[in-house]
Amino acid sequence: MRVGIVTKRRLRLQRRLRVRLSGWHHTLGATVTNDLVVMTWNVENLFRPDAGDTSAAETYAAKLAYLAGLVSGTGADVVALQEIGSPTAAEDLRAALGEPWQAVVSSHPDSRGIRVAVLARHALTEEAQIVALPRAGLPAVPDVDGGTLTHLGRGAVQVHVDCGGPGLRLLTAHLKSKLLTYPGGRRYPHTEDERARGAGYALLRRTAEAVALRVHLNDVLAAAAVDGQPGMPTILCGDLNDGPDAVTTVLLEGPADGDVHRLDKGDAVRLYNLGRRLPPARAYSRIYQGRGELIDHILAARDLQLRLGSIDSLVDDIPSIGASTRSREAVIVPDHAPVVARFTGL
Repeated sequence: MRVGIVTKRRLRLQRRLRVRLSGWHHTLGATVTNDLVVMTWNVENLFRPDAGDTSAAETYAAKLAYLAGLVSGTGADVVALQEIGSPTAAEDLRAALGEPWQAVVSSHPDSRGIRVAVLARHALTEEAQIVALPRAGLPAVPDVDGGTLTHLGRGAVQVHVDCGGPGLRLLTAHLKSKLLTYPGGRRYPHTEDERARGAGYALLRRTAEAVALRVHLNDVLAAAAVDGQPGMPTILCGDLNDGPDAVTTVLLEGPADGDVHRLDKGDAVRLYNLGRRLPPARAYSRIYQGRGELIDHILAARDLQLRLGSIDSLVDDIPSIGASTRSREAVIVPDHAPVVARFTGL
């Protein structure tokens, strides 16, 4: 009975997806030969099910088909993924997309086993696994259990995509969420003081992780600069777990810019948050307790900002979620929308 229900849901989603894609193509515009389409997507707990669990296997197959159908339908060239449950899950999605897609997967998951990955239909080279909190960043941030943080909760990945010309440098990350934990892994506080400390520890961790990424970017962007301008098209994207105006998001942009069309000394290391150019009615990537929030971001160097043709958050299918995760255990559609940017003339 359960398998039959999942099959019907899968067919309904496939029909809806075909309709949605026609609308999304209208929003994103027609893709031409020299365009580059980049997507970031938190695919929500993509774990390969245990052998013998036929119901979970059916749900997993339906989810893979949904993810692959949407990625293919949008014409994406590169997809940054968050909440990949294992390298085998990443390989299953790569196989669902087919040749010539390639994958690079982080070797540093969190305690739940989720990690980031990058898929591309161009040649893909891993350049760095970003894990440690550098001395040039915030190396002495306290942990909720009384220790000191030394690394990102989920490692970030940097890749090079051979998509013509100099190619593309892409980094993807999944920063600390606003979900609070307490000593010993508790999900509930003993006192209101402990609740306040828990919120502070979560913010400190997310801040330290964002600073670590910015320090890494300072090095790689400055090293590649040519005559004070970006020497390599660069994107940072992923689930940053806060809005575009949050300090932990803004600091990733680097030096502020008054006019993108005027050259200045910050151009070589500056990134621009492309989410600020989303259609206002779709400027969110998750719905939490009925309210849209933009926590999935694409940040791009100046050369790419100037070539942005369109950007959209494909929110049509995502549900509203609450604090409980129990109802999300057997779902096909992730709780985050993919954010898709199309760059022209590359």
